[in-house]
Amino acid sequence: MLSISDLFTLGLLVVLGTLAEADAGASSSSPSAWTGWGGNCLNNRWQPESALTISNIDTLTLKCSKTYPFGVSATPVIEGNIVYYPTWDGEMVALDYTTCQVKWSFNVTQLIVDYAPPNSYQVLAYPVSRTSPQIDGNIIHFGTQRFALVVAMDKRTGAVLDTYQVNPHPLAVITQSPTFHNGILFVGTGSYEEPAPLRFPGYKCCTFIGNFVALTFSRQTRKFRLKWDLPTLPSGTAWSGAGVWGSQPSIDEKRNQVFFGTGNVYSFPQEFAHCANETSECMPRGVNQEAIIAVNIASGKENWVRRITKMDAWNGACVATPIDKENCAQDPPGTDGDFGMAPGFVSAKTSGLKEDIVVVGQKNANLYALSAEKGEMVWQVNTSPDLQGGGISWGLAVDDEAVYYNLPYGLGGFGFNESTAFYGAVGVKDGKKLWEKRVDESGTNSIALTAPTVLGCGRQERGGRGRNGSGKGEGKGKGREDDDGLVLFPRTGVMDEQGAYFYSQGALVFVEKRTGRVVKELALDTNFNGGIAVQGRYVMFGTGYRNGQNYLGNGTLHVYRV
Repeated sequence: MLSISDLFTLGLLVVLGTLAEADAGASSSSPSAWTGWGGNCLNNRWQPESALTISNIDTLTLKCSKTYPFGVSATPVIEGNIVYYPTWDGEMVALDYTTCQVKWSFNVTQLIVDYAPPNSYQVLAYPVSRTSPQIDGNIIHFGTQRFALVVAMDKRTGAVLDTYQVNPHPLAVITQSPTFHNGILFVGTGSYEEPAPLRFPGYKCCTFIGNFVALTFSRQTRKFRLKWDLPTLPSGTAWSGAGVWGSQPSIDEKRNQVFFGTGNVYSFPQEFAHCANETSECMPRGVNQEAIIAVNIASGKENWVRRITKMDAWNGACVATPIDKENCAQDPPGTDGDFGMAPGFVSAKTSGLKEDIVVVGQKNANLYALSAEKGEMVWQVNTSPDLQGGGISWGLAVDDEAVYYNLPYGLGGFGFNESTAFYGAVGVKDGKKLWEKRVDESGTNSIALTAPTVLGCGRQERGGRGRNGSGKGEGKGKGREDDDGLVLFPRTGVMDEQGAYFYSQGALVFVEKRTGRVVKELALDTNFNGGIAVQGRYVMFGTGYRNGQNYLGNGTLHVYRV
């Protein structure tokens, strides 16, 4: 691993001579490249050009693996024969997955340590990155947890070019992966202030306000510049929270807008306490908690805001024993029903829908489809009654016919130690349930925390035929047979008691996307909290996680090939 000084020296020598010659913004990725957390700027986790099918799945073989303390959970990003990913022990790695040779490895932890000393509260945030990077020609961008920094790096050498603090709050973090589009980088901030009242007795909650920014990066000056900064709550009031923390922002090129989702509030002015029992309209304008927001890319102005749920105030004080009522403002406490993701964009042109939509899941186990034009509700469906907190948290996969999801802790009404986690699919047109299957039919109480990935050609490649191979358009499809489509789901581990799954074995589960039938399960070395990236004949993902004292083992970056 190179030191910071080595990298800066190397970076100056290389960058001064050649960086200006790099692509001015457009990625050189092939159409099948996996370019971000969500695979692309639509944030749909759909790879239509994968060579992996039901018919050849038994040829899937491990070709490369790299093990790290705590492991890897971010979805890897693939361009050419290089995969880029952060590790939980504080590295950013460029790996040639065809030879299993590390091209370069950068010490992100040292960068953060050198940036500033942490205060006593900032130790909550690890000095690492957990975001999938974004590729901008010969530059990659990623975010850090502690200090909420965006980092620009020469992707050829690992030399740091610039850093930019997106939110100055001491406990702000970047856990959302950024999106790069047409020369602009988009990312939001969440906060570790939410658990702070539980971790630090006497902590006065709360002051963090989430935000979403657009940045540009100059190759001439090697500096970031803020294009616009959109807060999720009004400043100078008692409102706090509404972080932006999951998946990656999605892009609507037709309307030149970007979408993101927000979380719950941590605190609120007492004159609005009654809003906990009313609709979302009770909250004043600008209080964008648990909302989906469409922003004009050029101006940074909101095109529309869809606030979904009533006021939901929650922080770590609400689960203290007894409840810390000074810091837990809502009585009874809110449900912690975040949008832990940005929506995925679905084009009417490719899906056969009447209009472009965005689809998104919420931690209350609801799925929604909204009009991309105005944010109006197209459909909504509840996938599990009476579920609080852990419903649909980390993201979805969506192709032009279905939305694929997992319920991490399963259907409401079951006991904690029952096997209740589910995989499922609903129709993208109307939200009608297509199938839903238990994560583990053997009843061992497996859980599935992270987002799936869907493979297989779409409607246009099948000549316009629907899920059953029928419909208008009798032309021959260019893709594979209809029954070859797969959804790759994570099985994180076994939840025998709180946190125990960290030391259990996860699995990669291959499911027939039209029926939910399990085709294959691939047992892994440890817990599986990672995102799955697919390019051509390759499948890549990480295992392991870093979460306080719950897991002190290793995890692995896996590269499989058919």
